[in-house]
Amino acid sequence: MPEIQARSSQDPFGNASERSRAWSGLALPTALVLVLLGLLYRGILRDLAAQWWDDPNYSHGFLVPLFSAFLIWQQRQELRALTPRGTWVGLVVLVVGIVELLLGDLGAENFLMRSSLLVIIAGLILFHLGPQVLRAVAFPLGFLIFMVPLPATLFYAITFPLQSFAASQAAGVLDWIGIPVLLDGNVIHLSQLSLGVTEACSGIRSLISLLAGAAAWAYLGMPRGWIAVLFVAAAIPVTIVANVARVVLTGIIGQQWGVEYATGFFHEFAGWGIYIFAFACLFGIHALTHAVIRLVSTRAR
Repeated sequence: MPEIQARSSQDPFGNASERSRAWSGLALPTALVLVLLGLLYRGILRDLAAQWWDDPNYSHGFLVPLFSAFLIWQQRQELRALTPRGTWVGLVVLVVGIVELLLGDLGAENFLMRSSLLVIIAGLILFHLGPQVLRAVAFPLGFLIFMVPLPATLFYAITFPLQSFAASQAAGVLDWIGIPVLLDGNVIHLSQLSLGVTEACSGIRSLISLLAGAAAWAYLGMPRGWIAVLFVAAAIPVTIVANVARVVLTGIIGQQWGVEYATGFFHEFAGWGIYIFAFACLFGIHALTHAVIRLVSTRAR
């Protein structure tokens, strides 16, 4: 609950005993809130976990809340140093989250229902703990959005252009290296086989999970600000290039050694190859960024 307390000029954030009492007094309300949220979202969270299990595009969803919890655990000393000072502004955010939940339920829109949990949690933190605590946990809380599957309309609006791009670029590369190719929509016809760049081959699966991985990487190992944003954004072209390379390699192997070599184990291995290649590229970008930062710092001295 928001509370009004007089602050001494010597210690504007309250002394250690005040902080300890404030945090201790929140134990019971926190437990009650968690129980209520569990009851309110039990069906939504059950369906969400089922989609993580069944949909390979979002199998990384199991790791996202674990990573957020790990970050908050790492910040436990920093959080204990803050005095909880709730604000009534949190009620406004809380109401927004409840309205989002109701709209999602009425419209049968899973994204609204699931993402409303993050808004409600933010409102509860503001109301009970205050803006300082919310700022401290802003990234772990915001990172949870990666566990929420995209709305179907947005998912396919991204997937279709990725399919077309992968097919057209792969066909261009195959033609450039001397392999006769005929492009028919998202299907690449070769003399020995035809490659259909389906939804699973669009790269959307790799893109979603690599964006989450790049965001976590940037938070833990990159300077804050625009450098971290650019690092996360770099995951997009890296993933697209890696996916085109996968389609090209599949075409080359199928053309030279037969369709049986381009499917099955190789196809699955190539999927993992995207992640290995993309993370190698991100590691290179990370190393280059830090090298440039060190060089600029040295010259500025």
